[in-house]
Amino acid sequence: MEYFLMKPYQGGQAIRQVNHDKEVMVFRVTKKGDAPDFTMRPRPLISNRFKELLEQYLPDMEFIPCVEEETGEPRFWMFHPKEQPPEEAQFSPDGSVCAVRPMGLTPIFMVPNYKKVSYVVNLPLAESLLRRGYVNMELERIETVEAEADAG
Repeated sequence: MEYFLMKPYQGGQAIRQVNHDKEVMVFRVTKKGDAPDFTMRPRPLISNRFKELLEQYLPDMEFIPCVEEETGEPRFWMFHPKEQPPEEAQFSPDGSVCAVRPMGLTPIFMVPNYKKVSYVVNLPLAESLLRRGYVNMELERIETVEAEADAG
């Protein structure tokens, strides 16, 4: 399986978290510009259209709405994909993941590190993102490492 690192949107619209409870986050736009489909600030968030795509791949995934303070409309969503243990990945000097162990058919997962958290998508989801024109996020191909065979 091939995997890609999702690089968050840089520039454009900036948002600030106003408050958050376990059922909803409220945010305020602090800088006008293009709205991101994926951002890490103020926390990992995806756009409505990215959420719709993920629901096709992961119908049981739960999403927490992030509503705009002025309109009360959900414009972003927090999500919590499966986690790959950091021992099963390799990292670049900046802390981002550069190689992962295959995660079966899991379309998106996160890899925590002491420097940063990386979000990784498999080839089918990456192709779906590219076909739909998600232009404000970058996908970078990363290596796949096989699990070490048990000695015995």
